[in-house]
Amino acid sequence: MPRLERKIKINAPIKTVWEILTDMALIPKWNFTIKEISELESQKGSVKSTIGDFTYNLTELVENKKITAEVDHPDFNGYGYVLNEKGDITKLSYWEDFKIITNEKIQARALEILLKEIKKFAEYIEDGGDPDEYDRKQILVKP
Repeated sequence: MPRLERKIKINAPIKTVWEILTDMALIPKWNFTIKEISELESQKGSVKSTIGDFTYNLTELVENKKITAEVDHPDFNGYGYVLNEKGDITKLSYWEDFKIITNEKIQARALEILLKEIKKFAEYIEDGGDPDEYDRKQILVKP
């Protein structure tokens, strides 16, 4: 099974990044592809997204360290985050296991955009921004 992985440094403490990744109410505020997340039971949920609806099952959740999930989606089997702290900087790694890599450049770019979304939102929150006023479409605007 092919795996793609990307990494990014975020100017925010690991606690902030962890909350952004695990608070299901926050994810649709920063993730451009997620429309809605519904919890089905503990560690399991349903996602409505622009890349197709899917369910996820969290298989590993180590606070401030790691998140791993299996998914029921036509294109990929799972994803994961690994967080490392370096002072007030969080090094975040994200990977996805694909069933088939049809266009590696496009799929890799999607992972990069996801990490930029997380970075931008985490730094916005750290600067005192209000999550309810965040415009997630700004990720599409060149600085």
